Amino acid sequence: MKRTYAVVWSDGGDAFSGRLETRADRLELCGRERRLSIPFGELTGASIARGHAERLRGLPVLMLQLRGGAALRIASLEGAGALHELARKVERGGLPIAV
Repeated sequence: MKRTYAVVWSDGGDAFSGRLETRADRLELCGRERRLSIPFGELTGASIARGHAERLRGLPVLMLQLRGGAALRIASLEGAGALHELARKVERGGLPIAV
């Protein structure tokens, strides 16, 4: 079942706001200026990061490491509970989360 979250994300450059949709095999990020599809098979690491340098707009993030070394930070605008729910969905996709 698809679930939608209000999020802010960054892949190292600018931060974008929009929605994140969870699918059985991937995450879909959709904003006005940017759209990303992240298959779970492309993830090599994931953690919840709370450090000042990792945060987006002051919010803790789900930090995703992608094949090739790129990192993607996702902050939930719906609170910490939604961030942990996203982390569980990534775990179900086959990647353990470091908390």
